[in-house]
Amino acid sequence: MTLSQKYNHLESEKKWQKFWQEEKIYQFNEKSNKPIYSVDTPPPYVSADHLHQGHIMSYSQAEFIVRYKRMRGFNVYYPMGFDDNGLPTERFVEKKYKVNKKTISRPDFIKLCLQETKKGAETYRKLWTDLGISVDWSKTYSTINPLCQKRSQWSFLDLYNKGKIYRANKPILWCTTCQTAIAQADLEPEERKTKLIHIKAKIKDSDENLVFATTRPELLPACMGISVNPDDKRYKHLIGKKIIMPLTGAEVELTVDSEGVDSEYGSGVVYFCSYGGGECIEWLTRHSNTKPIHILNPDGKFNEKAGNYKGLSIGEARKKIIEDLEQVGTIKKIEKINNVTHVHERCGTDVEYIPTKQWFIKMLDDKDKFLEFGEKLNWYPKDMHKKYIDWVESLKWDWCISRQRYYGVPFPLWYCKKCSKVILPDEKDLPIDPSADKPNKPCPKCKSKETKPELDVMDTWMTSSLTPYIVRDLIKNDKIFPNSLRPQAFEIIRTWLFYSVVKAYFHSNSIPFKDVMISGHGLDQHGRKISKRLGNYVDPNKIIEQYGADSMRYWSCGANLGSNLRFQEEEIREGKKLLTKLWNVSKFCLLHLENQRHPMSLKDIGCLDQFKLKPIDLWILTKLQKVIKNCTEAFESYEYSRVKKIVYNFFWKDLADNYLEMVKYRLYQDQNKPNDQLPITNDPESKRTAQYTLYTCLLNVIKLWAPLLPHITEEIWQAYFKEKEGNKSVHISKWPEVNKDLIDEDNEKLGDLAILILSHVRKEKSDNNISLAKEIKEVIINSKEKGLEKFFEDLKETSKARRVDFGEGGIEVVEGVKVEIKL
Repeated sequence: MTLSQKYNHLESEKKWQKFWQEEKIYQFNEKSNKPIYSVDTPPPYVSADHLHQGHIMSYSQAEFIVRYKRMRGFNVYYPMGFDDNGLPTERFVEKKYKVNKKTISRPDFIKLCLQETKKGAETYRKLWTDLGISVDWSKTYSTINPLCQKRSQWSFLDLYNKGKIYRANKPILWCTTCQTAIAQADLEPEERKTKLIHIKAKIKDSDENLVFATTRPELLPACMGISVNPDDKRYKHLIGKKIIMPLTGAEVELTVDSEGVDSEYGSGVVYFCSYGGGECIEWLTRHSNTKPIHILNPDGKFNEKAGNYKGLSIGEARKKIIEDLEQVGTIKKIEKINNVTHVHERCGTDVEYIPTKQWFIKMLDDKDKFLEFGEKLNWYPKDMHKKYIDWVESLKWDWCISRQRYYGVPFPLWYCKKCSKVILPDEKDLPIDPSADKPNKPCPKCKSKETKPELDVMDTWMTSSLTPYIVRDLIKNDKIFPNSLRPQAFEIIRTWLFYSVVKAYFHSNSIPFKDVMISGHGLDQHGRKISKRLGNYVDPNKIIEQYGADSMRYWSCGANLGSNLRFQEEEIREGKKLLTKLWNVSKFCLLHLENQRHPMSLKDIGCLDQFKLKPIDLWILTKLQKVIKNCTEAFESYEYSRVKKIVYNFFWKDLADNYLEMVKYRLYQDQNKPNDQLPITNDPESKRTAQYTLYTCLLNVIKLWAPLLPHITEEIWQAYFKEKEGNKSVHISKWPEVNKDLIDEDNEKLGDLAILILSHVRKEKSDNNISLAKEIKEVIINSKEKGLEKFFEDLKETSKARRVDFGEGGIEVVEGVKVEIKL
């Protein structure tokens, strides 16, 4: 097999993707004795019509490491899951089909969700295959399938029996758009311009007014208290007085509260409502003699307790109440401010606090343990550990795990109609759907068989947090847990990563994985995060078709781990140029390696007696050993971007631009020379050592590029190295190892000087419009470095000089070295 004139990525990529699949190159070997490297692959939400560069970036970066580990001799377990249950899928279906759970039956809605998740999984699989992601497609799961439902319901039963789960009716974060409870981790801060309304309230039996400032005047009908800081001297004479609220006429007592009132903010007076925020809930806890006033319905409309504002949405009520306050003259001033509010990350709706009955996992009592287990993880990059610490320390509430939706994993329980006792199934009966299945035993308390099902579903993270267990369940191998690697984006440290640590600690008193690899975001050209919502991306399928998957992957490895990466088509084009260069260099090398009778593999590298290496050969081989060492260290630290830079510089600069040019005269010595080239003395041994060095360098360059550029390296491997090396794919060949016998740093230093001299000759020729292949009269080198004369022949033949002398002269090209060129 020979290399074609040009590299055809369209033909090559499809060919090798099919080959990898048919030959099961990436399939986990359950009978192997090799050490296992297992990956807890992020299960993407499949509720997507289109994928973008952000998806490609994060999944490619993890996959670079997977390919490296496979070449390092690990039995790699790289499954793929799809997160197809829960709110993201429901929201997608509602938007696409313009339906909601009020206008469609539960079975019909779930049917639409299943239909869309199937399409989404196919979309992902196609793109991942086209990109060369080396997933073992024989090991897949979806978070709605029976396997995952069983594991999720087992988790609930285990935590319930351990006393970690409880049900309570209390104020909970609520999304009025999705109409479901949410958790603290589902919040996203959003800075926006808003208005701080300064409102005057009368003090009962007094001519004085008290001014309080709020960004939420619409909650005035729910005011349950008003407080000042006890150290604020302005209001000490009013503490204990009754304050008459404008519009409603409600009377509240002015109390002191050092925790909830900042004297420097607004007027230093704060009114507390049911519920304007978490601080209102905390205030109510401290002032337990006060009763809340609930004016907000789950759909975001005000109820009868809001009086004249019943039926209005939050926005409508805000506008109307401000108008009414202005009309009665109780607004002192309106101040424009920037304010950070929290929205539901799924839909962008401002979150509210509404008291409802929900299921919770106790977490606040174990924050120290979560921090301790976070310390046991290996964080890449290390500074991402701080995000985990900050999140754990900021926790204020237990994890709300129930959702008032249709599409999700059902809670495995029923309630006794007579005594309301919770009835749980046996673990052997999981998974169950309480709306369709009946318990196989009576109520443990009153023995009644009359039950009603729990219709809420679990938070999607209840299942996703168990992926370290789920991937183990796929093959029933305890060596998989804890997983070797968890790759993920930084914004879900507070959700996926944290909840996984919580579950592994509660269930197994273990960490869920050993290494954590955190990626950043893909950004558009304006620095905005690439997202489906913004539509600020180019169809990746078109880019792959135009430039090739390897060019796309080349862009993906441009960012340091944990850093955002701006999408620039110029980077894709640079990747395409690299592929062309790699192809042409390989063609050149293989042209001079054809019909070699002796083996040229690394296993023969120790037999240096038969390979009397020239100084320039030892120079490039020394650099190669350092490249292998540095790339190996970088991959071990998950620094794929450093690998890219190291290999790129060695391949393009040292090998292609310099070494190949300096050995051409040895390779072509037994061929007819063009008229403008100098005659060369025949030296078969010189040619052979050049061939050996070419083979060694190209073989290792192909292997070093293989994790990043899998398709073109496979094409070159199959064309020549497969027969020589024996492995049926470069991706299961052995990762390069450093050969200390080929390291000569003194020779390398001299070789660097020779390259500098040669570059100076090239510049002089270029400045004088002389072809690099044209003969010149003389190069005179004046150097204090001993041994530079070893490179005499290389300098003479490569510069096309009739003479190379070591004498007086010229222009200093580097400290201690002067060069004079006679054209």
